[in-house]
Amino acid sequence: MKRGVKYMVRAIDLQQSILQTSSLEKIQQIQQQHADMQQRYNQIKLSEEDRLAQERVTHLKEADKAKIQEKEENKDKRKGANQQHPKHAELLTDENDEESGEGGHINITV
Repeated sequence: MKRGVKYMVRAIDLQQSILQTSSLEKIQQIQQQHADMQQRYNQIKLSEEDRLAQERVTHLKEADKAKIQEKEENKDKRKGANQQHPKHAELLTDENDEESGEGGHINITV
């Protein structure tokens, strides 16, 4: 008779196991939902970072185009000045070269 008692499951133990199983299922479900929400959050965050990076690239391209256009306009102004007043245009060209500081010459006396 003792052998039968060892293998017999009491009704109270079974009921408690069933209650714990439903609690574990709920916990697992919540954990899964949390993981899904975390993944969605990361995806949204990355999408926003990509969008901002694209905006920066677009802004930089537009700024570069504006600089190039401005340089071309300055060249056109100098060309027009060269054709109208060659001496005055040479002075303007020299002034612009000095202002830009690029490609200038430095006289050094020893």
